[in-house]
Amino acid sequence: MARFLFDVKRVGRYVARLIGEQSERLRGFLRDHVSGFEELEALLFVAREAARDWTDSEVAATLNVPVEPISTALESLLSRGIVEAIRRGKLTAYRYAPKTDALRVQVAELQRIYPEQRLAVMQMMSANALERVRTAALQRFADAFRLEARKK
Repeated sequence: MARFLFDVKRVGRYVARLIGEQSERLRGFLRDHVSGFEELEALLFVAREAARDWTDSEVAATLNVPVEPISTALESLLSRGIVEAIRRGKLTAYRYAPKTDALRVQVAELQRIYPEQRLAVMQMMSANALERVRTAALQRFADAFRLEARKK
């Protein structure tokens, strides 16, 4: 049986102590809306610089990251209702514009916590990623035993 470097429940308890009672809501927000570190950095950047819109290449240059993962991250944030897309001729720019107040509150909480507790946020994201991998593996295993109706 594969052994993992850390136990998800133990990491969750550790993170809860580091951040406090807001941790479960924040972990849920990260699980549901931020699937990678590029998304996290892009989200924090556009939220911090909300006064203007940014192309993917501008965000990538500012963060010193390749354009392709930032472009993917911004499209993901768009599909989750955190940013909006603005057409600039042939280019698409993105602006921080959460569709709900709940999203705005969670991003503000993330902006407050992240500078002081980067490690805790990274551990939450790692635990979420591990949970996604385990869930997908269990689903594939279960699917292997699913009986399909025979076609006549």
